Amino acid sequence: MSEPKVPFDRSRTWPLVAAVCLNLIPVVGVLFWSWSAFALIVLYWLENLVVGVRTLLSMIANAAVTGGVSWIGALFLGGFFTFHYGLFCFGHGVFVMAMFGGNLNGDTILDLGAGVRAQFAAQTNLLIGFASIVAWQVVQFILYLVRGELRRTTVLDLMGAPYPRIIVLHVTIIFGGFVLLLLNQPLGGILVLALIKMAYDVGDVLRDPKPKEPVVESAASA
Repeated sequence: MSEPKVPFDRSRTWPLVAAVCLNLIPVVGVLFWSWSAFALIVLYWLENLVVGVRTLLSMIANAAVTGGVSWIGALFLGGFFTFHYGLFCFGHGVFVMAMFGGNLNGDTILDLGAGVRAQFAAQTNLLIGFASIVAWQVVQFILYLVRGELRRTTVLDLMGAPYPRIIVLHVTIIFGGFVLLLLNQPLGGILVLALIKMAYDVGDVLRDPKPKEPVVESAASA
């Protein structure tokens, strides 16, 4: 006999729609607003900063629910996370600006704010792309609350959660950026970069946040 099909969880419908629609905005930017590959790279780098803010909010929410020593952990680990994660993103931002920023670096490659502002000024409607990134992180935060993960995670779990994600995205951005530069930034390559990001977010929605229960065989089946 074939195994019974697992019914689709309808509660994931709206997050899936949000993931696809919000990730289509960079595609629209590439097709209709003439966004460059570097514009997407800047957006995805900025998303890492927004992820950091969401992580801190998740720590606070976790401490508010669990109470007690969780507040001490949230304050201590939150401060450490802000420093360490911020330094990580700063180093990656300097690398991105130095390698792909061209003449948009401001007076120094360490002035990331000037480079980002110059990119926003040079690319039409890039602020809409940033708004879509913020909106997606709001969706992620809501999912964290409504999925029941709030009581199944600790502040320490939350602190380490963003790193695997940003390492994967950093490698994708760096590798994709080099490929796009070598190929003179073809339209197809830029779209592939945006679609890879969409696939990553869709996969994040589809993952099962619940721990798997151990399978216990009944006495009748023994």
